[in-house]
Amino acid sequence: MSRKTPPENSPEAEPGHALDAAGLAWALGAIHDWRRRIGDRTRIDPGQLGRAMLSLAAQGVPPALLGFVLLGCEWLFRLRAFQPADVEHVLAQLESRLLPVLHDLAWTVIEALAPQLRKQLTTHRVLAPDWEDLPREVFVATEPAQPEPAGTLSRGYLAPLRTRPTPLIRARRGPPPKLAPWMTGVIADRLRSGHLADRAPAKERDPVLDLVSALCGRTIDKQEYVGRRRRLQGPALDQLVEEFTRSHALFVSLHRPASGADPGWFGVVRARLAEIGPRETFPYDRPLVARLVEAAAHPARPTAPRSGPRRSE
Repeated sequence: MSRKTPPENSPEAEPGHALDAAGLAWALGAIHDWRRRIGDRTRIDPGQLGRAMLSLAAQGVPPALLGFVLLGCEWLFRLRAFQPADVEHVLAQLESRLLPVLHDLAWTVIEALAPQLRKQLTTHRVLAPDWEDLPREVFVATEPAQPEPAGTLSRGYLAPLRTRPTPLIRARRGPPPKLAPWMTGVIADRLRSGHLADRAPAKERDPVLDLVSALCGRTIDKQEYVGRRRRLQGPALDQLVEEFTRSHALFVSLHRPASGADPGWFGVVRARLAEIGPRETFPYDRPLVARLVEAAAHPARPTAPRSGPRRSE
């Protein structure tokens, strides 16, 4: 009996490679949920994304690593506008600092300052990961730990808070940019760079463009992609690529079955997310992410024209 041919939009439509269709469906569900939290309703075509990932696999980018990068970038690089309710997060930071000194009076002091702070904190952008799954209480030490006996802990109490504060990103006109698709594409481009020497000159459309197009929900041409990529080049991008690669390799080694079999395309990441959450799964370095956000917002400076007399035609 002949095997039924997969539909054109199936991630298994290309022979020689196979993607975990169930893992891809789960990943897209997680990505769409993360996007929804910041008001981004862009949907990803699973067929277009799957074909792009298969093409990149043929160019040396492992689907498991690319899937990890895709999920990580979608969670890390989500910007949204500062909202009036977010002032409570800032007030919580101040309250947590005052509690060890003022205790019950800390809340009264913060309430007195709140009206002025609300006037100041109005036009900012924030990184969404820092505003999700935040602690609602803080431990306030009343007596420090004694050196003897060993293992003695500080005495204190848990004080409830509004929540935790977040770093601010400079505000600009217009809606917050959607950086995750571009970060995923640029990192995929970097991951395959070591294999390009063995690849024949491409006659078809670059699969990185198809990958970014699938994530953006619109067609991305080469000129737009190259411009975005130029902005992100630098030590910060190098560091993020290295951290993604190292983190994924570590997780795979920890979750590989005793038989040595492949644990599955998204199996490793899914298990880590369920166990410890995204903050401890993806390489979240807040200053590093902030540098890349700022780099993406500023176009690269054009090359200075050559000086000296011009050659006549």
